[in-house]
Parts: sequence; structure tokens; C-alpha cells
Amino acid sequence: MKKTVALLLSVLLLLAVLPVNAAALDGGCDCGCAPVIHVSGLGGSFADGDNVVFPPQTDTIVSAVAKAIPATPALLSGNLRTRQQERILQVAGTFFAPIAFDKNGEPATNARKTFTYPEEISHGKGQMIDFDYDWRMDPFTVAAQLKDFIEYVKDKTGHDSVYLVGESMGAAEMNTYLAAYGFDGISGVIWYNGGHRGVASCSDSFADKNDFNEAALSAFLKQLSVSGDQQFLYDLFVALDKAGLLSTVFDSVLSGADTLEQSGMFSRFLREYIGRIPGFWALVSGENYPAARAFAFPTPEIEAEYAGLLEKLDRYYNEVSSRTDEIMLGAKEATGTVGVVCGYGEYGPPVTSDNTRQSDSVILTVDESNGATCAPLGGTLGDGYVQKVSDGHNHVSPDNVIDASTAIFPDNTWFVKYGHHSFSGAQALVDRICYVEGFDVFADEAYPQYLVRDPATGAISPLTADNGAGKTLESGFTAKLLQAVFKVMNVFLKVYKFFANIVK
Repeated sequence: MKKTVALLLSVLLLLAVLPVNAAALDGGCDCGCAPVIHVSGLGGSFADGDNVVFPPQTDTIVSAVAKAIPATPALLSGNLRTRQQERILQVAGTFFAPIAFDKNGEPATNARKTFTYPEEISHGKGQMIDFDYDWRMDPFTVAAQLKDFIEYVKDKTGHDSVYLVGESMGAAEMNTYLAAYGFDGISGVIWYNGGHRGVASCSDSFADKNDFNEAALSAFLKQLSVSGDQQFLYDLFVALDKAGLLSTVFDSVLSGADTLEQSGMFSRFLREYIGRIPGFWALVSGENYPAARAFAFPTPEIEAEYAGLLEKLDRYYNEVSSRTDEIMLGAKEATGTVGVVCGYGEYGPPVTSDNTRQSDSVILTVDESNGATCAPLGGTLGDGYVQKVSDGHNHVSPDNVIDASTAIFPDNTWFVKYGHHSFSGAQALVDRICYVEGFDVFADEAYPQYLVRDPATGAISPLTADNGAGKTLESGFTAKLLQAVFKVMNVFLKVYKFFANIVK
């Protein structure tokens, strides 16, 4: 009898808790929308105790400029002596000294970027849960932290899986997580303005492939003022350009930069400051890494000196940056839900080997999309262009600038013209990719493969052959007035350089 009663009680208890257990097996939440974790990009401030030490504060910048002034004449004349080169190296290092790393790729100061887990987590459509991190760290360290955060989110929301959205540098960090821990518990993956195939302005610099181009510099500066609707800045840059002062200063600075590079000062700066920070190497493409490694660590003796750091960098190259295609394709095979969101139509930082490539102002479109064919800025793919991969769909943009057929995911890659880096307004697209089964570039007329961003409102809409002209500013009287002043300054500067070259 006792056994019978015990058995009945056990059955009753089991029936009582069964709904709870069933909910747990079903994820603990019946909303039908797994949480979306947003892996943020490079940014944020670092503090040593209560003092913000990075980005540099005003007093640090003023002090650095004051120290650099004595070397300015030699820089402008391209006649930097060893003592002056050392001064410039020290000044440049001032900005990164507070967040410096040691030769093992570990923090050398007390500066930290902190991130607190949210006590309450809302999830579902229209919401992303931010994962922040110390972008300086070895990406595998960040990946381990992301793993813990994913488990925390799953526990707090009652879901057994999450979507991952990697934005900018966060795409590289997300790829590192996928390489290290695989795809279990991941419902889908989205690369959003992603630096998963390197960031050319950093990648080319590390590999000593810089190409400073005056025309691209002028275009980039004007673009910044147009994007920010800054009429005075636009007039200023137009006046500098037309007066020839921009060219004179540019040539002088370039001469000084050549002197620094030929003396080995740039590779030394790379090695002693930013090159010690593993996070920066996550922005170097797998293609450029061997050259960048050889440039920064050129001898066996230097390699031995930085062995701890190089172990981290080599691991990232071997397991992540050289396997980008494999990781992305693996995500699609494992989850069935992927999306790539790119920007185009803007100049990137004018320091790359080709300054006329399409970008979102920071990352090249070809790299964000992992392979799309792009016309040069200001040009088209040409009359009669036929897309390179025939798959039964049209993947050529209405403005005949992009051919998505060569991208890694032709049916799952969206391009936003004038989609300035980290632009807002794509939340609705992210929701559809995550929560609409089988969503691709053909599923919704409101979100076709090619979109355009209105610089004034930030809203995105379908791109047509007629609505992609973009925003412009016209130079006014201020530009003409400044141009006259700059012409006089340009004459004095050229006279100064003439006599400086005689003296040297």
C-alpha cells in the first residue's frame, strides 16, 4: 500500500511539473523569437580608475601638439633628422601609451573598458541585446567572454538558442567565436557592415601598402562635410583645394612620411604601440597578414622578442582570418539563416592602395560582402554589362554599380547606397532575416537586394535608377573668401620650403 501511495504521489508530482519541464525543453519562452545578440564594433572609452585615458582628452592632445611643433618645419621640408624622428615617434605614441600592451599581447597599464551584464533582458522583434568588450584583447579572449554572455542571455530569456549580429569589428570577433565554439545554440548569423575580411585602411597600413592620394583625400574631406551637413567645412575644404594649399601641405607631409618610413620609424611605431594590441590585427585581412607580420617583425631576433604576441596573432590568422569563407559557409549550412548587410557609394579613408573603391566610408564593399564585383567610385560596370555568375536571378544594382552574383551569399546580401558605416535604420531588415523563414533578397519588395539611405532622415528604401543621386552641397561666398586667403598662405609656404631646402 505504501508503495502504491508513493507511486501515485510521484505521478502527481510529475504531472504537476510537466508543463514547466516541457516549457524548458521548448526553450522556456514561447514567444517564438530567439534573442538577437549584437556584437558591437570598435569604440568606447577606457578608464584608469575614475580617469578617462582613451580616447585622448583635450589636455593630452594639446600637449602632444606642443611637443610636435618644433619638428614641424623639418617635416614640411622633408628633412627630418634622427632626433626629430624620435620626437614624432614619442608624440604619436602619447596617444596610445595609456592603453599600451606588452610584448606578449597583454595589457601593460591599468586602463580598462568595463561591460556590465544587463539585469533585465527584453528580446524579440525590434530589439537587440548589446555585447560590448575590450576590443584591444586577443579575439579568442573576447570569444570566451561572448560564450559566457550567450549562456547568460539564454538563461535569462529561457531560450536555448540565439541569433548573432556582428557589426564592424564585431563581425571578426563573432567569426572567432564561431571558429572556437561552433554553431550549437546559434539560430542564425548576420554580418552587418562587417570587418570579417579585414579593414583596408588598417590592413594595408600594417602590410606597408599605403597609397596616400591627394585627390582621394580631398574627396574624403568633402564627403565628411556633406554627410554631416557642414556647409562651412565644405567651403573650407573646397577653398584649400582650389587655392593649392591642400596640395602643398599634402606633398610636404608625404615627404616627411616617406622619410619616417625609409628610416624604419613606421615599422618601429607599429611594433612598439598599435602593433602590440591583438585587437588591431583582427582588422588585417588573411591575404595581408603574412606581409604585415614580416613588416612589423622583420628578423628572427625580433620574432623571438615578441613570441608571446605572435602566438596570439598566428592563431587568429590560422583559425579565423584565413578561414573566413569556411566560417561563413559553415554558418549557413549549420543554421540555415544568414544575412550580410553592406554599404557602398562612399570614399573610404584615403590611405589604401586604391582610393577609388566602393566603401561605406570605413570598410570596402568588396570585403563586407566577401566578393561582390564593384565599379570604381563615380563609375559603372559599363554598358551591356552581364553579371558574372548566372544563377537565374538578377544581382546587378539598378545604378549598374554592384554585381552581387560574385558575393559569398548572392541571395542573402543586401547593399545600402550611402549606407554610412554603422548606419541606423536596418533593425527592420535584421528582424526579417531572423524571424521570417527563408527570407532573402527576393522575399519582400520593401527590402530588395539594393536599398538607398536618405542622408537627411537616415531612412532606407528600395534603390531605383532614379533615386540614387545622393546629397550634395554647393560652395558659396565663404569658399571664395577663404580661397583668396589660402592663396597668399600658399605663396609664403612655398617660399619657406624653398629656403628650407637650400639650408638643408
